[in-house]
Amino acid sequence: MFRTLIAAAVVSAVPMLAQAGPAYSAKDIENFFGEGLKCEPGKPCLPKANSRAVCIGTASTCNSAAGKAATQDPGGFDMLITFELGSDRLSPTAKENLSEFAKALQGTALSEAQFNIDGHTDARGGDIFNLDLSNRRAASVVRYLEGLGISRDRLKASGFGEAKPRVNDPFASINRRVEARLRIR
Repeated sequence: MFRTLIAAAVVSAVPMLAQAGPAYSAKDIENFFGEGLKCEPGKPCLPKANSRAVCIGTASTCNSAAGKAATQDPGGFDMLITFELGSDRLSPTAKENLSEFAKALQGTALSEAQFNIDGHTDARGGDIFNLDLSNRRAASVVRYLEGLGISRDRLKASGFGEAKPRVNDPFASINRRVEARLRIR
């Protein structure tokens, strides 16, 4: 099972737009995926045994019930990508975060890894609208990463609409996210 990284901004109510600089570094991403992954040049990446959970944030956030519950979630890396309401246009903060993600994917630890880029929405809007929006958001992330030098062959965009909420409240903002998941060949 892969570890889940929860940044303090994910479990807090503070809007991401107020944040200065990227929410995570390329090293955070390498640590998140790399420690649980064995990649050899020219061979498929395979999970290592004994992966463990990690929470990045303040001690109070990581030790809170929300932090512990989120850390136990077997989901992917929440890329902390922000969009305008009903839009697939990346915000400046989203672009900063994706630049760090691209740096990690270009490093040696993840150079052979492939990823699913999964878009999710909350329950606002109809099913068809949300599915389309989540697909467009995931595709927007893939296009931006491709523009930063990441091969499209390493990325697969998928949208899930509101079908895979992170929390029970279908309208919670935490359900609006783009996640990166390792794709094991």
